Amino acid sequence: MKNQGNKLLLINMIMLLSVTFTMRSSTNMLMTVVPVFTKYVINADVLFVGLTATLYGIGGMVSNIFVNGRISVDKTPKVVFAFLAVMTLGIFFYIFSSNVYEVFVLSAVTGLSMGVVQPLLMTITNAIAPPGSRDRYIAAYTASLSLSLIFGVLVEGLIISSIDVRYAFVIFFFIAAASSIIMFFLSRKIHIPAKSTKTRSFREIISRASTSLHQGKVLFAMFGNISYAFPFILLITYGSIIGREYDGIAPSTFLYLLALFYGVSFLSRVILSVRQVRSKEYLMYAAFAASILGYMLVGINTGIVMFIAALLILGFPHGSIFPLSTSYIAESVDMEYMNIVYSVFLLIMDVIAFVIPFIFGLISDLYTIKIAIYATLIPMAFLIMLSVGVNIRDNKTKRKNLVISKA
Repeated sequence: MKNQGNKLLLINMIMLLSVTFTMRSSTNMLMTVVPVFTKYVINADVLFVGLTATLYGIGGMVSNIFVNGRISVDKTPKVVFAFLAVMTLGIFFYIFSSNVYEVFVLSAVTGLSMGVVQPLLMTITNAIAPPGSRDRYIAAYTASLSLSLIFGVLVEGLIISSIDVRYAFVIFFFIAAASSIIMFFLSRKIHIPAKSTKTRSFREIISRASTSLHQGKVLFAMFGNISYAFPFILLITYGSIIGREYDGIAPSTFLYLLALFYGVSFLSRVILSVRQVRSKEYLMYAAFAASILGYMLVGINTGIVMFIAALLILGFPHGSIFPLSTSYIAESVDMEYMNIVYSVFLLIMDVIAFVIPFIFGLISDLYTIKIAIYATLIPMAFLIMLSVGVNIRDNKTKRKNLVISKA
C-alpha cells in the first residue's frame, strides 16, 4: 500500500513539474518576447514597452487581490486548469495583434492568468509534498521553473534570429495548450482536503494576510524576494534593449545570453533540491550581495564580456532567493491559508512589476538607461537591508523567548 502511494505521489509530481515547465516557458515568452514585439515590430516607444510589463503586474495584482485568496484549497487544481486555458487563448490572440492597444489588452488578460496560476501551483506543490521533504519538493518545483526558462529563451532566440517574432506566439500557443491539457488530467487526480469549503470574505483574507505579515521569517522572505524582483523584472523587460543600446547585442543574441543566466539559476536550484541546506540565512545573505553586484555591472557598458558576467552573477540569486523564500513561508503558514499568503507574497511583487518598469522607462526617456539602472538600485538595496534587519530582530526575539521558557 505504501509503495502504491509513493508511486502515485511520484506520478502526480512528474505531472505537476510538466505543467510548471510548460506554463513557465509560456509566461517567460510573453514577458521577454512581447517587449521585443512591441518595440521592433509594432514600433512603439520605450515607455509603451514598459507599459506591457506594467499591465502584467496589474493583471497579477487583480488576481491576487480578488481571486486567489478566495479559492478554497480543495478547488485549487481546477482553478489552475481554468486560468491556464485563459492564458492559452490569450497567446493565440497575440498572433493576430497589430497595434499597441491590442497588446495592452492581451497583456492585462494574460497577466491576470499568470497571477492566478503561479501562487496556486506553489500551494499544490506544498499540498502533495511529504512534510519532511517539503524543502526538496519546493526546490524541484523551482528547478523546473528554471529549466523551462532555459528552454524558452533558447527557442525564442532561434525564432527571432531565423523567422518572424510573431511566430513565437504560434509555437508557444501549442506549448501553453499542452500545459492546459496536462493540468486538466492532474486536476482530476489530486484531492486536497480542506477544513472549510465556504468562500472566504475579503475581510477574512485581509485578517489572515495581516497575521502572516507579523511573522519575522515571512517578512524576511517577502522583502528578500521583492528586492530581487528589481533586477529580474527589469532584465527580462528591458534586457534586450539595454544590450542593444550599450553593447550592440541583437535581441536574439540577448535571449541566448539569458540562457546562461537561467542556467546558473537552474544549477543553484538543482543543488538545493538534492542537498539539505544547513544555513538558509547565510545563503540568502550571499544571494543578496550577488544581486547588488550583478545589477551594478549591468549598468557598466564596457562590452559584452561585462554584460555576460552580470548575467552569470545574477543567475545565482535568481536560483536561490525564490525557493528559500518559498520554504520560509511554507514553514510558517498553515496549509489551509497557503493560497492567501502566497497571493500576498506575489501581490507585493506584482506591485513592483506594475510600478518599476514604468518608472524605469520614464527615467530612461528623460535621462539615460544607465541613470535608470542606478536610480532603481537604491530602493532595491534598501529592501535588502530591511530584510536582513527584520531577520536579525526575529532571531534575537526567538533566542530571548527560548531563554525565558527555560528559566
